[in-house]
Amino acid sequence: MIKEEVAKLLQSASEKAGVKNIQVELEHPANPQFGDYSTSIALKVAKNLKKNPVEIAEKISENLSQNELIEKVEVIKPGFINLWLSQNYLLDVAVKTSEDKITFSPYSLGPLKKLMIEFAHPNTHKLFHIGHLRNISIGESLVRILQASGNSVIRSNYQGDVGLHIAKCLWYIKYKTSQGELNKIRNSPLHERIKFLGDAYAKGQVAYDESVEYKNQIININGMIYNQKGDVVPLWKETKNWSFEYFSEIYKRVYTKFDRLYPESEFAKRGVEICKAAEEKNILKKSEGALIFIGKEYGLDTRVFINSFGYPTYEGKELALAEKEFSEFGELDKCIHIVTPEQKSFFNVTFKVEELLDAKKFKNKQYHLAYEWVKLKSGKMSSRTGLVIEAEWVIDQAKKKIVQTFKCDKNTAEILAVASVKYSFLKNNVFAQIAFDFAESISLEGNSGPYIIYTYVRTQSVLEKADVSARKKFANLKITKEENDLLRMFYQFTDIVRKSGKDLAPNYIANYLYDLASKYNLFYQKHPILKSEGETKHFRLILTKAVGNIIKQGLYLLGIETVNKM
Repeated sequence: MIKEEVAKLLQSASEKAGVKNIQVELEHPANPQFGDYSTSIALKVAKNLKKNPVEIAEKISENLSQNELIEKVEVIKPGFINLWLSQNYLLDVAVKTSEDKITFSPYSLGPLKKLMIEFAHPNTHKLFHIGHLRNISIGESLVRILQASGNSVIRSNYQGDVGLHIAKCLWYIKYKTSQGELNKIRNSPLHERIKFLGDAYAKGQVAYDESVEYKNQIININGMIYNQKGDVVPLWKETKNWSFEYFSEIYKRVYTKFDRLYPESEFAKRGVEICKAAEEKNILKKSEGALIFIGKEYGLDTRVFINSFGYPTYEGKELALAEKEFSEFGELDKCIHIVTPEQKSFFNVTFKVEELLDAKKFKNKQYHLAYEWVKLKSGKMSSRTGLVIEAEWVIDQAKKKIVQTFKCDKNTAEILAVASVKYSFLKNNVFAQIAFDFAESISLEGNSGPYIIYTYVRTQSVLEKADVSARKKFANLKITKEENDLLRMFYQFTDIVRKSGKDLAPNYIANYLYDLASKYNLFYQKHPILKSEGETKHFRLILTKAVGNIIKQGLYLLGIETVNKM
């Protein structure tokens, strides 16, 4: 990769200038007037060498040998070295990119180049809301980015199908729903059955909070589910299958699949066994009839792993889940859990207990990617109160608006709708909260999915009318500012993808694509393509094809499909 090659040249020049044992770091200047790459190496070593950083930078620059990669080097105060890549190199990258010869630099989280990403995590008997949609958008994109970087990635999904929230829902169905009404629901379309479950949960929650009698009934139902005994078990199995069917439809709609779906109910019994083994090793301790982890000596919280009823908590079941995740698919470099930040304490504690149980298997192998919430203007969503924006409703509303705006067919509108919603999440840093605003999220102008897809469609429309199959060297090419700006974008793509994988940050790719699309549209407006002649026309067609190829590949890495017409 070009970044590594430039870094090696700088490393060699630095050593000749007396600067040794330091790692050269390169950045893309925010302002392209300052070159393609910039380094602050002289500033970092100036204090130890007791020299002026500008003098050090100039000495390093003098030792950069003439080569085909670097066209110009400039030192600016207080000691930065700015470098410009050669035009021949940039043209070569443009041609290769137009031929779809895009090679990503390898990057892995460990020597095995194998990891698991655990994402989505919807609970049965609840709606799949926009928070889940942000989660699944991040997870799917990271899978694709890390696969492109040379990793084997396992997609997993831990789905809550037991717990008090289930018991509250089933309580309402068992005690407050007539048999006739229930049979009618059973024969209704899937979406109506899911809405019924969501309403039942919200009403069950109110009952749990307001009545001791109802609370005890709900706790009893919860016990039946855990023990897999009692008259409510068939109803639990039936209704959770409604949810699994509903989730499956959503996964297909947003182009996601999973190698393993882990239902929470699978880990209750094994969770108890592991917790008891942890007690024998003095990792967990008895307290008021429960098994707890006392985290004080590790600077962690104290958390319950088996409650006083003898049931494993989320923590207890997490130990069994980890055992399964790190055995079913062989040894892993890392397991990344995409979960909101309020679970920070939970993961810190369970990761530590797992490490204490088996350091070889688990130490430094677990990572909590604490992506932030999607909030409403009025506050955080809550399925307990029914204040939820359903994921499919958001996509459907985007689809309606797109049909009205573009007058396109429903299949195209569906692709654009999914793109608009997913991109609205992915263009943001995963650690940034999003205050959800419907109009802004599905905007068809500016930094949006449809805008970038529209740019791709524009490139394909141009290319339909011309042939750019033949490769050509350029002899007398005069490059305009807009063409040069585009030319200097192409080599950055693989750098951006690597950085996205390293930082687990799809927003780098999203915002790069927006910058690329904006530069192409400005070029398109200012310079004729099909009406130009000779090598100028050929060059502009190569630029167009390269832009189209990068946009298509970049959107794929974001988990977004393209269309050829809008």
